[in-house]
Amino acid sequence: MEELIKWLDANKISFKVIDCEVIEIEGFGKMFMADLSAVQSIFRGTKENLVFNLMENPDILKEEGINYVAFPFGRNWYYYDLREEFRFNILKHIGKRKPCVADVPFVNLGVHTPYELLNGSGDLSLWVKKAKLMGHTAIGICDRNTMAATLNLQKECAKEGIKHVFGYSFELEHNGEKVEMKIYCQTQKGLRNLLRIQKTIMVDSTSNTITLPDLLKYAEGNVLVLNTLSASWMSRNRKVLPLLEEHFGHLYYQVDLSEFKAERIDVKYLDALQLFFGIFYKNKTATSTISPVLICDNYYLDKDDARNKIILNKIASGAAHEQSEEQYFKDTDEHYADFVRIFSEESWDVKALFKEMCAHTVEIAEGATAGFELGKMYMPEYIMLEEEKRKYESRRKMFRSLLEEGLMAKIPLCDHDVYRKRLQEEVYIIESTNNVDYFLIQWDMVSEARRRGIVSGIGRGSAGGSLVSFLLGITSIDPVKYELLFSRFLVPERCGLEWVDEITVIGEHITVPKGNDIVRVSIDENVQVFFRDAEFRILRSGKEITVYADELKPGDELLFDNRDLLWTLKEILG
Repeated sequence: MEELIKWLDANKISFKVIDCEVIEIEGFGKMFMADLSAVQSIFRGTKENLVFNLMENPDILKEEGINYVAFPFGRNWYYYDLREEFRFNILKHIGKRKPCVADVPFVNLGVHTPYELLNGSGDLSLWVKKAKLMGHTAIGICDRNTMAATLNLQKECAKEGIKHVFGYSFELEHNGEKVEMKIYCQTQKGLRNLLRIQKTIMVDSTSNTITLPDLLKYAEGNVLVLNTLSASWMSRNRKVLPLLEEHFGHLYYQVDLSEFKAERIDVKYLDALQLFFGIFYKNKTATSTISPVLICDNYYLDKDDARNKIILNKIASGAAHEQSEEQYFKDTDEHYADFVRIFSEESWDVKALFKEMCAHTVEIAEGATAGFELGKMYMPEYIMLEEEKRKYESRRKMFRSLLEEGLMAKIPLCDHDVYRKRLQEEVYIIESTNNVDYFLIQWDMVSEARRRGIVSGIGRGSAGGSLVSFLLGITSIDPVKYELLFSRFLVPERCGLEWVDEITVIGEHITVPKGNDIVRVSIDENVQVFFRDAEFRILRSGKEITVYADELKPGDELLFDNRDLLWTLKEILG
């Protein structure tokens, strides 16, 4: 129990000891400590039926309200939920965190995610979870030369109910010098400009840097943070600073107090801080021409994960540079402890300066409204030629007609039934995920390439699993013949749609049969005619059921799937 208590205290988890085997984690639940000192393995049983080597009866523990088991493994403590299948959950970031003494509003804007390949680490969901546990209202990332993490950050923050801040670390090249900076998005215009900055650095520049004119051109909607080591450059380029502030609106100086293993690196950072506060900050009036902001560059989630960066750096370049065990997600107490070691209370109003620098992190986060609009298709629409409009009328009809032409031209008549079944499944998914235009555009490009005599390949990757692509001539591989899977290429879940077993089928029954085989259905104040055997998914008396058109009753609520909403209803309602 003593080792478990040390672990919980080190990770600042609020708990109380119930007895020598049970603790209760505040806001989480009771946890039994498994004693594994007398066993050779944490598992027992056969290869086919391995179970955790728990000496106590799980049912008895659950009857006593104990739903979790804690156990040591390697250097860490883990837990698992008795109500679920066994899995390793590291005993961190759960329950309620012990409150900080330095209760100062603060937002961590220095996260370098795994998307900064072979440098940052830690699953995004864990970074966000820790921020939430600490009571933070937001979290910001600042990956170097990549924006790959931005969308997933937004999604993870939405799950936890906290705000996301898109940041970006890069180098400015000016007068033969390179200087590190960070940008944080504030508005949608800022996000668009940051995307242009990313392109300028990673596509247009041979040195992966940006010039001052380009940086100023794309400044609107963002704030700029100058790196800790930029103090010397700032002192030599004082005429540039007002220009940066004019274009960005807000200009900050990053104060990073991380301690490094090499003294020469620490000295470099301390000299830069001394230079900034000596030139740009007036201690007597606590004012500055450029606002200092507390941003510690974080490359791993917790202090004991420091080896992650070393390993990743060695994979990348064979060596680990600027090693530190302090570049993790710290709380305000940990930041304040670093702060008082550097800023003497005899010379500085340490508490006021610390609050000011924390307040600027909140200021940046509160101004950040930039985000991606989700649930909307951004695929360009295929623009039909006049002759195509006359021949096919609509893009959907053109898509289906081209498929029919391909089927007749490429597949023997005796195999049509097999191919049509596969084709219907693919077309349903393509239309449901609003990808008709994508296939038409691909068809158009490949067709034009062939018309001009440009060689095109037979197909690449999972696209070879698409019968639609084969019939349109986009690929030259018959997926039915070679038993290739369309699901490798496109599934509804990938487009944010949930697969449903039962659907409303009306698209094939728009024509009006003769006699008594028709049913008139009112949809959005429009009366439509359907074949009586058309199937509808409805909500009746609070229950979802499937009925034929001639079984519909007044008050039934029609439930349409995504394909109906995107294509069929649009066609029949005009």
